[in-house]
Amino acid sequence: MDLKLDYRQPVQLTVDNKSAISLSKNPVFHGRSKHISTKFHFLRDLVNQGKIELVHCSTEAQTVDIFTKALRQTRFEKLREMLNVKSLSSLV
Repeated sequence: MDLKLDYRQPVQLTVDNKSAISLSKNPVFHGRSKHISTKFHFLRDLVNQGKIELVHCSTEAQTVDIFTKALRQTRFEKLREMLNVKSLSSLV
């Protein structure tokens, strides 16, 4: 779905996979990359069009993991703190 936005600069997407970033910038296909899905090709086209930019972000700094993965309690609490979300017990 196109949102009909005027792109003055690319939208930055943070990715914790350097190989995915490299593949998005390199138009050459390798035997190892032929299994990649249509989503990857769509993203690569958006990178080539200058609409998005893939930026590396270490796994430790991926705050979105709190919403998308089952985490150990220590990791959950660290990410919660990074998002500046307080636990209910700290409010009482």
